[in-house]
Amino acid sequence: MRTGALSLALALIAALAGCATTARTVETLPGDTLGSVDVMSRMQRSVVSLVVEHYNGGDAFGAGVVYDDRGTILTAHHVVEDASRIVVLLPEGYTVKATVIASDPVADFALIRMEHLQPGLVAPAAIETAAPRRGDTIWSLGNPFGTSRFGGEVSISRGVISAVSRSYFNDETGRLYLGALQHDAPTNPGNSGGGVFNTQGKLVGINALITTARDVPSDSGVAFALPAASLKLRAEQLLRGERPNHGWLGEESFKQATELFPSGMGRLRTVFGAVAPGGPAAEAGIQAGDVIIKLGEMELFGLNEVLAAEDALRPGTIMAITINRAGNEYILTLAPTERPWRGN
Repeated sequence: MRTGALSLALALIAALAGCATTARTVETLPGDTLGSVDVMSRMQRSVVSLVVEHYNGGDAFGAGVVYDDRGTILTAHHVVEDASRIVVLLPEGYTVKATVIASDPVADFALIRMEHLQPGLVAPAAIETAAPRRGDTIWSLGNPFGTSRFGGEVSISRGVISAVSRSYFNDETGRLYLGALQHDAPTNPGNSGGGVFNTQGKLVGINALITTARDVPSDSGVAFALPAASLKLRAEQLLRGERPNHGWLGEESFKQATELFPSGMGRLRTVFGAVAPGGPAAEAGIQAGDVIIKLGEMELFGLNEVLAAEDALRPGTIMAITINRAGNEYILTLAPTERPWRGN
């Protein structure tokens, strides 16, 4: 090597050596992946798979989210309804029995508790208090089609929050889903009760419902999770032994319609689709087809607003309800009661 080239090479080596010893500060950029393996591991240890046997001899599968150090687990009520035995599948191949300690079947929510605890196997989920936003990346953990029976822990899928504040009343089961989070992470039977987490590994919801047009329920990219912040309040209420409150106007079903303004614009309105005989609405003189304008002094529009306002009503409270019937408005007096549970 010539002298000039050798000098240049030594200069480069010295420069590189100097760079290698320079102190640096490195910060993680925000993104759609979990920040560390520890976060993913903690998230997985807070979700368990459930095998549920029924008194009629059948069985079902689901999942649950560990809530506290006493072995309390949050899950969907329909997962453990009429259970004769609940087996919790834990990490590392362990199993333990659990029993239902409290439930709110109207809200499709239940608390179960493990009979024994093995230290270190599971950990309570960290619950997010901030409201999720559309477009947020999420991770969904559960037991689709009971696959956890075949070895390993819960299954993990990824998606985004598609919408927030989705409210729905199932007039066949009597279950009421308020302010649910819609997401598109692959969700199938067995995912119910499983956790939905944000990229910080905090629980934002619990899977409870899927929508599908096929004969065999399976993933359609439209799943709904009960919001974790409201479930925490409901869990604490149940653990204190308090009875959940669900106000009822006396409808058997609601429909939606649009009110057209002279300008041509419109607003969604909620209509009594059918009125329960002997219920509060029937006693007040409300008929099928009546449009809800106000509850008390509060004007209401879409179904999500009506369901939330109705659920918050205290049974026995006398209140005014303004309805529109065939273009004419009437103010009636109504006494809401507790929403009846149509299941067992």
